[in-house]
Amino acid sequence: MERAVSTDDYQKNTKKTNQVEALSTLLEEAGLNPADLLTAITALAEAKKAITTPAEQGKSIYQEKELVYEDESAFVYRRGDTTNKVYYLRYYDKKTKKPYIKSLGETDRVKALTKARLIYQDLKGKVNRGERLKTITTTELVKIHLDQYQKKITKIPKQGITPETYKLKKYFCSNWLEYLDHIGMSQKSIDQIKPEWTRDYGYWLLKKPRPDGTARGVEQINNSITEITRMYLSVAVRDRYISKDQVPEIDRLKQQPDESYKRDILSLEQYEKMWKFMYYKWIAEPNITQIEKQKRIIFYNTIGILYNTGLRPKELLGLKVLEITKNEADSKELQETHLKIKVRADNSKTGKSRIIVSPIKKRVDRIKEAYKKLGVEHTPEDFLIFNPHSKVRKEYTRQALYLRLQEVLEKSGLKKELAEDKLKVSLYSSRHAFITWRLRYGNVPIHLVAKVAGTSIQKIEQTYGHIEVEKQTEMLTRNQGRARTAGVDLEARIEAEEISTNL
Repeated sequence: MERAVSTDDYQKNTKKTNQVEALSTLLEEAGLNPADLLTAITALAEAKKAITTPAEQGKSIYQEKELVYEDESAFVYRRGDTTNKVYYLRYYDKKTKKPYIKSLGETDRVKALTKARLIYQDLKGKVNRGERLKTITTTELVKIHLDQYQKKITKIPKQGITPETYKLKKYFCSNWLEYLDHIGMSQKSIDQIKPEWTRDYGYWLLKKPRPDGTARGVEQINNSITEITRMYLSVAVRDRYISKDQVPEIDRLKQQPDESYKRDILSLEQYEKMWKFMYYKWIAEPNITQIEKQKRIIFYNTIGILYNTGLRPKELLGLKVLEITKNEADSKELQETHLKIKVRADNSKTGKSRIIVSPIKKRVDRIKEAYKKLGVEHTPEDFLIFNPHSKVRKEYTRQALYLRLQEVLEKSGLKKELAEDKLKVSLYSSRHAFITWRLRYGNVPIHLVAKVAGTSIQKIEQTYGHIEVEKQTEMLTRNQGRARTAGVDLEARIEAEEISTNL
């Protein structure tokens, strides 16, 4: 007959169960595993059995030394030159021939030895993996990473990084630090953050609102993930703070490749409407000051240059007068209307200089004349477009031109017209209009367009490939009428089996 469980036994079992559960919870919160618990229990047991080493006399630094394990390279001790009686751990790395010393923050010998054994095992693992014993926090890692980039900052693209690129990388790093703070890992050293804990960074960033309230693009988020991974590989792994298998795991967001037309542009009719509005109404608007009128003339002609050269707005703003000359290879007739522009390497996005020839002479002359009426005359070293009120002749910002453009679009009625078609036009749209119109209406060879625009043929084909298809309607639809008369339903065949090219 089974013995009935007494109330005392039941209470004891319940108490033990509760203690085990509490201990398990404590281990999880501390980031420890059962092996760490076993180490701690063993250390406690051995520490209680051990006889305390007599204190050394005098001011010797190493007092009350005690080996952590049977290993002469690691021991705990108290400093003889301090009064706080705190225990320290000293571990000697035979590979680097340098000691690692850490305060254990304990005055109790048993607690100090227990903590020392846990740290010792971690240090031993680092040595075996070839890592540094001294670690760093993520904040320190970011600082090292950005300091390395700062040394490479240059105004010439492709020869380092531009200030704008550095600013973007700094922004990526700030988001990463904010995320680690969000998951409670900002104060931990990088070797204590398990790779799998950071997998959701991309999704967190996707949900984080931007200052203007708009959603972040998947491409930018994946670029951020790439930069964070590069930071850990180029600094943390290279400098042996962690091993490769400790690099954070971050899930990239899925994104369908977008090879569609990426930028809205004005139609030829809309462009004509815009310049006619500026020339006949905006510039001639009554009750504006002469200063404002000249500024509007400058902007009107600036827009004309952008649409006739394909210059990036930043490239035009950085263009100097001495870089605008007549083209000696042109006929005298062409020299009356055309000018040659040299885009210097440090003013180009690609870091490569290029030459553009365009019918912009009248526009450039009108800009210079407007500046003269404002009391300012260009010198060769001046920017073509600069703030006439600036003593140092500082170039205009893109924001200043953008605000002017928005005013013109609003007053001309184009903004409402574009909004109805869900289109949005910016300063950069002028460059896309230039490329589109040269391909569609000018029949300019694509390799020449790429050279003048300062981009690659591949990039133009990816972005503007639809134009070539649209232009070849007659060729693409040749003999389709004959197919219909033969009783062939071409659309049905395409849906069913991808019709052969020799049909």
